[in-house]
Amino acid sequence: MTVLQNIVLALVLFILQPTFLVGIALVFIAKSRRFKYARHQLRASIYKDHYELKRFFLWGLIPGAILSAVSFIAGLPVSLDWIIAYQIVTLLMLGFGYRFLHPVFTFSLSALLILVLGFFVPENMSVTVIVSQFNSPLIQGDSLSFQGLQPILALVILVLLSTILTLHIAKINQFTPRFLKTKRGKLVARYRMTPLWLIPLVVVVPGTTFTQLFDWWPVFSIGDQPYSFLILPVLIGFRYTVQAQMPTQAKNLLVKDFVSLSVIGVILFALTFWQVELAAVGLAVLLLGGVIVLYRHRLRERKWNFRFGPAEEGLRVVAVRPGSPAEKMDIEIGDTILESNQKKLESAEDFTESLFLSRSYCKLKIKRIDGELVMTETALYENDPHDLGVVLLEEISLVK
Repeated sequence: MTVLQNIVLALVLFILQPTFLVGIALVFIAKSRRFKYARHQLRASIYKDHYELKRFFLWGLIPGAILSAVSFIAGLPVSLDWIIAYQIVTLLMLGFGYRFLHPVFTFSLSALLILVLGFFVPENMSVTVIVSQFNSPLIQGDSLSFQGLQPILALVILVLLSTILTLHIAKINQFTPRFLKTKRGKLVARYRMTPLWLIPLVVVVPGTTFTQLFDWWPVFSIGDQPYSFLILPVLIGFRYTVQAQMPTQAKNLLVKDFVSLSVIGVILFALTFWQVELAAVGLAVLLLGGVIVLYRHRLRERKWNFRFGPAEEGLRVVAVRPGSPAEKMDIEIGDTILESNQKKLESAEDFTESLFLSRSYCKLKIKRIDGELVMTETALYENDPHDLGVVLLEEISLVK
């Protein structure tokens, strides 16, 4: 077969893998739920574009190319049994939503499960006999098992580092508010953040298992050991709720915690060259550390007060439509509109009335979330929304 045919077939196999299909399904489900909720609760969608789909495919392209090159140059082989376990574990983790879709959880748990299988499951069991056909070092039940964990530990750390850079560089600025009532009956807004993206990771798989299944599969050899390539669809997902912090602040604190976790992971990986069994410890620490990072975020949200509740004076902004006059005026979620066209605001009706005072111009007095007072103004045009493109907490009525 030609090189082009091999590439096309490899891409087809990439698309047919469960993690890719599930990822696509999750993106469309998330988009559908967002539109349905916005029409139901907000009467109109805040974001009309399909940003979930763009994020899913675009965020992971450059990291995938870099990680694939590093994986190949560094020689980080992974076994077919681990790849299968990763697909299964990822599907099972969906039971917890997006929370544990990151490879810190899925890569680590898959490798540890295969390791346990090799040490504690009898050799004559059917599952062990099947897995033994995959030329896996993880089921040897000796030091070779821990050596097989080293590449996976390295991949977890590399993906974690790429996640830190992606979250640091990329902007998560699509905020659709959800509403609830506190114990005192006050209406407050919160934001459920569910970033999900795909990294196409080229991994090196030892053995001739692929050629036994597909005779056209390309194989190369290093010494007497044959290897194959596989493009693995790696899902990167989180889910965290923001109600006591600004979304950017919450993201930055999560990134800071992930940096600390990656440093610990790098140290443990370095120690595996001295004691190979520490590879299992490293994966377990990263797995537990990921849980701790998310728990620390939850504690921060519980300790602090609701950030997006009713303002003492003025009207609370809980969403801003992109491309609207409000966005041009640099209005942000959490801001309080105190005055509109020199009219003091006490209700959503006051805001609507103030906008009719001038059909071509608007001037607002804004109080930022940190207490700073700002005057902002803009010209209005015929096609601009009548509400400037802001969603106010005071105009929301909970719809069951």
